[in-house]
Amino acid sequence: MAFLINNAYGPYGRYNEVVTVNNATKGFQSGSNLGAAAVIKEDGATGTLTLAKGGTINLAHLTAGSLYEIGISAVSVSNTKDVYVLKR
Repeated sequence: MAFLINNAYGPYGRYNEVVTVNNATKGFQSGSNLGAAAVIKEDGATGTLTLAKGGTINLAHLTAGSLYEIGISAVSVSNTKDVYVLKR
């Protein structure tokens, strides 16, 4: 029971769902569909992350395998490389 009291994220951890995006555009704008972080799975991913409060980040400038804890409203991947969007 101490685990539940001391863990700020509850019994399920910080992230509880993953959505894989490749060769598509996917929105994460509202309610339970909000994107909380992204992981670029493979080098060579092209496209953009659109941030929740505005602005975009070019996927080619991010390092594969790193966790980026940023609010995401949309992901657009223009090739077949995987980008994981983690949701709370």
